[in-house]
Amino acid sequence: MADLFSPLQIGRLELKNRIMMAPMENGMANIGGMVSERLINFFVERARNNVAVIMTGSVAVAPEGAGLPAQIAIYDEKFIPGLTRLCDAVHEAGAKIGAQIYHGGGQATEAVTGLVPVAASAFPCSLLNNHPRALTREELPDMAQKFAVAAERAIQAGFDLIEVHFAHGYLLAGFLSPHSNHRDDEYGGSFENRCRFPFEVLDAVIRTVNGRVPVSIRISVQEFLDDGLCFEDVKNICLQAERHGVQAVSITAGCYDSIHTSIQPMFIPRAFLIPYAEKLKSLLSVPVIVAGRLNDAHLIKDIIASGKADMVAIGRGFFADSELAEKLRTDNYDDIRYCVACNQGCCDHIFVGDAATCMLNARASFEQERQLLPSDTPRNIAIIGAGPAGLEAARVAAIRGHKVTLYEQEESGGKLSLLAAPPEKESFLLFRDYLKRQVEKLGITIVKRRVENILDIQDSQAEAVIISTGSRQTMPPIPGHDLPIVSFAEDILARRKSVSHKAVIIGGGLVGVETAHFLADQGVRVTILEALDHIAKEAGATYRKHILDVISRYNIQTHTGVHVERILPDGVIFDGKKECADTVVIAAGYRSLNELVNPMKEHFAEVYVIGDARSPKNILQAVHDAYLCAAAI
Repeated sequence: MADLFSPLQIGRLELKNRIMMAPMENGMANIGGMVSERLINFFVERARNNVAVIMTGSVAVAPEGAGLPAQIAIYDEKFIPGLTRLCDAVHEAGAKIGAQIYHGGGQATEAVTGLVPVAASAFPCSLLNNHPRALTREELPDMAQKFAVAAERAIQAGFDLIEVHFAHGYLLAGFLSPHSNHRDDEYGGSFENRCRFPFEVLDAVIRTVNGRVPVSIRISVQEFLDDGLCFEDVKNICLQAERHGVQAVSITAGCYDSIHTSIQPMFIPRAFLIPYAEKLKSLLSVPVIVAGRLNDAHLIKDIIASGKADMVAIGRGFFADSELAEKLRTDNYDDIRYCVACNQGCCDHIFVGDAATCMLNARASFEQERQLLPSDTPRNIAIIGAGPAGLEAARVAAIRGHKVTLYEQEESGGKLSLLAAPPEKESFLLFRDYLKRQVEKLGITIVKRRVENILDIQDSQAEAVIISTGSRQTMPPIPGHDLPIVSFAEDILARRKSVSHKAVIIGGGLVGVETAHFLADQGVRVTILEALDHIAKEAGATYRKHILDVISRYNIQTHTGVHVERILPDGVIFDGKKECADTVVIAAGYRSLNELVNPMKEHFAEVYVIGDARSPKNILQAVHDAYLCAAAI
C-alpha cells in the first residue's frame, strides 16, 4: 500500500505526498475579493512545511455568488494579478495550488453581496434567513459559462488544479439535492434532472481546461437531512463525474442546514467520512480525497497505508499547526498541536464576517506580524498560574530564550480540564496535553506552590513577572446564596461536589448549559434559569443547534427571562414560583483573580497581567493575550 509521503498522480499533476490543505473559508482576502498579503503569508507558511497542495477555499465565479465579504473572487480580469502572486508565492514555497471555483447559490446572502442570491429554487437558507430567487432556464447557460471563464482565468493565474464545488449546499449542490431543488422543469424532480445542470457546468469547465490541468469535484457524501442528498445518489454522481473526465473526487459532508456535518465540532466523531471514502475508492479509478476531523497522526497515516483513501485533506488542523505536515513526515508527533474542533477561532469568526484564526494558535492568519524572534535581553521570568494563558506564555517566553519559572498550586491546565469534563468535550485535553508537553520539553521549571506574596517567587530570581492567575466564578447576591445546597458549576465539573437527584442551575450561558449536560448524562434531573431571553447565547453556528438538541433529548427544563428571588434549603423561588432541588448550581459569570498585581508592581518594574486575570473572556482570548505578551518581552 501507499505511504503518506509517497507521490500521488492526479491526471498530469504529480504531488510530492498525500497531504492536501483542504479548501476552507478563511476571510483573509481583501474586502471585495482581491488577494491580500495576509492570505499569501498564511498559505506560504503551510506550503513551506511540506503540504503537497494548497486548496484556496471557495473562489466566487459571480458577484452575487460570494459567501463572505473577504472571500477571493475570479469573476473579473482584475482579480488575475493577485491570484498570480498567490500562485507564484505558493509554488516558490514548494507546494502546488488548486482553485475551488464555486457559486454560493441559495447560501449566499444580500447582506454580503448587496445582490439577490440565485439558486435552483427560491428556497431560503435557515442559517442565513435570506431570500434567493430561482434561476430561469434561460439563465443557466450563462451561469455555466461563468464557471468556464473562471477556470480559464485560474489557469492563466497559474493554478495547478481546478476543483468544481459540488458540495455544502452551494449552487451546484443545490441543484443536486432534493432538499433544495424544487423545480418542475427538466432541471428538477428526478435524479437525472437534478444532475443535469451541475454536469453542464462540469462539462463546460472540462472543455475549457482541455487537459492543461486536472479537474476535480468536491462533493458532500451525505447531507444528513431527511430530504437531503443521500450516499446512493452520490455514488452515482461520482461515477458519472469520472466518465465525464474528472480526475479526482474530494469528499466532505452536509450543507448549511446541517452545518455541523460540514465543519465538524468535537461532538462529531473524528474521521467519520472514512467509510464513505472506502466505498467510493472501491468504485472509482480516480483518486479519492477524504477530510473530516483528521486530528491524530496514526489515524492520518493509516488512512493511506490501509488504502482507505488516496489523499487526506486537512483544514482546521493547519490553522492549529502550520507545521503539521512536516511533523508527520519526521514522526514528531508529540509536538503536533492538534485541532480540538472547537470552531471558535475559525468558523465562528467566519460566520460573523471576521478573518479566521485559531483558539490554539495565535499566529494563524497573523504569520507576518506575529513571528517569534529571540529576545535581545534574555531574562528570568516568573509566571504565576499554569492555566492555558500561563502555559502558553511560558512556552513562548522559553522559545525566545528567557528562563521561565512557572508557579501553580494545582495541576497545570486550569480551565482546560473543566472544559473537557462535559460529554463530547474531551478534545480540549489535546490542547492541555500539548502545552504540558511543550513546557516539559523546553525545560521550564514548575514550582507547585500557592503564591501569596513576593517571598513565594524569590527562588526564580525574577526580573519580570507575568500574572496569569485566571478567574473565579461570581456568586450573585441572591438571598440564600450561602446555604449548603449551593455549589459553583466548576465544583460540579471538577467533581468536588456531587448531585443526587435534582439540580437547578442559575445561569444559562455555555457554562450553565454544559454543566446541565454533564449532570443530565449522570441521570440528574436539571432545570436552567436564565435572566436573558436565550440560553447558550455565546454558542457558535456549528454548535448552537446541537446543544439545544441535547437539552431537548435529556428533557432539561429551561426558563428564560426570569428573575431569581431566593434560594431555599430545598429549591429556588423565581418569578413567584418554586422549583424544588437538592442542589443549586451557580453559573452566573466570572471575576478576575488579580489580587497579586499591585503587590508585585511594588517590587518589579515589569509586571504583566494576561488572560482571565486581566479580563474574564474565553480560552481563545487568553491564549492570544499570552502569546502577544510573551512575544514582546
